[in-house]
Amino acid sequence: MARRKISNIILGVIIGGIIGAALSYLLSMPFPKGPVKNFFFSALKVGFDTIHVNLGFFAFSLGLSINITLLTVICIFITIYLLYKL
Repeated sequence: MARRKISNIILGVIIGGIIGAALSYLLSMPFPKGPVKNFFFSALKVGFDTIHVNLGFFAFSLGLSINITLLTVICIFITIYLLYKL
């Protein structure tokens, strides 16, 4: 039972994050610049910058960042709630 709850939370975060990011992008276009747009659609970037490693014979880059908006967080909670109710 605990495994199902964890998988529902992970699935809810992924699906809610994708839906929230798409909605945030689409809904931010018609809003004029101002404090309301900044509050709802400004993204908080969490992660680290790209790190380049060159060993001469082998080179790679590594980086990870996640942009979080208020609408993304709301969609994540709604998705997790719906997954538990269904």
